[in-house]
Amino acid sequence: MITVEYKRLEPNGSWRSGKVDDFFEIGIGKTPPRKEPEWFSESAAGNIKWLSIRDMADKGVYSLDSSEYLTPEAVESKNVRITRPGSIMLSFKLTVGRVKIAACEMTTNEAIATFSSIDQDLLDYLYPYLMCFDYGKLGNTSSIATAVNSKTIKAMPFCSPDDAVLRDFASKVRPLYELLLSQQRENVRLAELRDSLLPKLLSGEIDVSQVDLTLLNNHLEETGRLLLDDLLEYAMLSVGKYSSIAQRFAFLILEKEPS
Repeated sequence: MITVEYKRLEPNGSWRSGKVDDFFEIGIGKTPPRKEPEWFSESAAGNIKWLSIRDMADKGVYSLDSSEYLTPEAVESKNVRITRPGSIMLSFKLTVGRVKIAACEMTTNEAIATFSSIDQDLLDYLYPYLMCFDYGKLGNTSSIATAVNSKTIKAMPFCSPDDAVLRDFASKVRPLYELLLSQQRENVRLAELRDSLLPKLLSGEIDVSQVDLTLLNNHLEETGRLLLDDLLEYAMLSVGKYSSIAQRFAFLILEKEPS
């Protein structure tokens, strides 16, 4: 179980501020000519993930896969930028403000900006920063989808804590990032297992009529209660209305008063 103490970070004179490209290497993706279909593939085998804004709508903090892929020849000949694992990706065209972390090496189209740094602590801080950023400030609300471009993104304001606070922050949140990535990958494996077993169950190839599901149900119930107990503990660490909402939610599921 992971326990995190919440403390509001207050900027002070030791914090550094500037444009976001003063702190990060920022790259923009690319789309090879659509009239040349040989550069694209729907198969992952031997090809390179190519993220689109549509892919960024998938649930989860991390991007694990893409709906389309580029061939290695496309990446090399068309000079498509490779995104390193751990980089932060931000959509800035048409749909502005979707944020993901690259779980592995991949590429993106030109509607996505990638933030990279050799300082992983700074990247750990950037993800929540971008998630909370008010993108309405980048243009008026009627034209935000078309007003934002790569120059706008690179000129975004950024404020970083001093090194000591940044390291302390990263040491507390990195286990959470690792847990989120592990759970996302496990969800993918479970979905693949479901998709392979379901046709066999429907066709009768696999017979579960003699399986006693009582033990399984008891196990799932106990596991669910342990997870919700953790939720309750996290709620007690939070503050204000969010703590109240989380406690009420846990109470409804657990059918017990929070202690």
